[in-house]
Amino acid sequence: MKRFLLIISLLFFVTGTLRTQDVQDMQAKNRRLQEEIAMLQERIRTTSGDIKGRLNQYRLAQRLLSNRQELIRGIEKEMETLHQDIFEKNGEIGALKKERETLTAAYEDLIQQAYRHRDKKLWITHILSSESASQAYRRWRYFRNYSDYMREQEQKIRQTQTRLQEEEAKLVALQQEREKTRDELALEINRMKEDQQKLNRNIARLQQNEKQLKAELQKRIRDQQKLNDEIQKALAALEKKGAPRDREAVEAARVLSADFTANKGNLPWPLKEAIVIERFGRITDPKWGFTFDNKGVTLSGQKGGDVHVIFNGVVSSIWMDNRDSYLIRILVSHGDFSTIYCHMVDVAVKEGDTVVTGQKLGTLSPQGEGNSYFQLLRKGVPLNPADWCR
Repeated sequence: MKRFLLIISLLFFVTGTLRTQDVQDMQAKNRRLQEEIAMLQERIRTTSGDIKGRLNQYRLAQRLLSNRQELIRGIEKEMETLHQDIFEKNGEIGALKKERETLTAAYEDLIQQAYRHRDKKLWITHILSSESASQAYRRWRYFRNYSDYMREQEQKIRQTQTRLQEEEAKLVALQQEREKTRDELALEINRMKEDQQKLNRNIARLQQNEKQLKAELQKRIRDQQKLNDEIQKALAALEKKGAPRDREAVEAARVLSADFTANKGNLPWPLKEAIVIERFGRITDPKWGFTFDNKGVTLSGQKGGDVHVIFNGVVSSIWMDNRDSYLIRILVSHGDFSTIYCHMVDVAVKEGDTVVTGQKLGTLSPQGEGNSYFQLLRKGVPLNPADWCR
């Protein structure tokens, strides 16, 4: 019975430890989402009111709603885990109470036995009446072990009671955490409804300028396609220069490519406090219906913020076009990999410069949207930057 209770206690302990880590991980993820939501709200608030600004607000608001929904799902998952924690904690408390009852019953039997033999003369006489010295020693050891066993049982009862009190305190804390999480969930659901109402109002304003809206959307798609063509030309020109024939240069490019690959998932975004508002891949707008293949990501950052290179490399190309929204563009080579940074109004590097992770490349317009378009390619094939950057 004792062994069974011990196994149950160990199982509860291990499961509880793992589940506590799960809750902490979920809470950390929820906090990151809340921080991103706060940044999105501020960027929506400071976005201009013209048609381009309202379109940007629309994109920011879509991401805000998406984050809010993900946060709600995270809180719901946390609630489920807390429910399970409370269920298991009640089971552990039940096992401890049963263990305490078993120990107490055994101890009461020992007390009764000790009471019946409370007269020292009885056990002394029992020892002295032994037929041999060996038997007398065995009887003396029995009484001594009996006394030690009683003390051990008493100590086990006290330890079990202490553990029981600790687990009951943890249960109260879990119940309080569940109530707090339930209140947070209700608050986030209300906030999501408010965000949806704001998005609907913005959509209504956009619909009042349908002609301008369609023109702006078509311009964005044209600009995107034009940029993709320019990037392919820049990559083709880079390839035309020829791969390095020098053995040391070839080895350096190989090592750089390997280092870039080894850092997958840990590369920094080009913008501080970057938020992806247009993801990689085929994009179909749910409201306006326009569709295009996004070969990179659109990042939201601070107006006038700095753009940084995400890894060591060489500045291969810098070009610009004042007639569209992508302004100055920079292509950086990292061995087999290339990265492209757009929307800058000035640059801090020149072609041929060797750059290191985090080095400033240029600056976003202080009057612009605070957005930057970013591409990551391997041997000319676009990759999803979200898989590589943290």
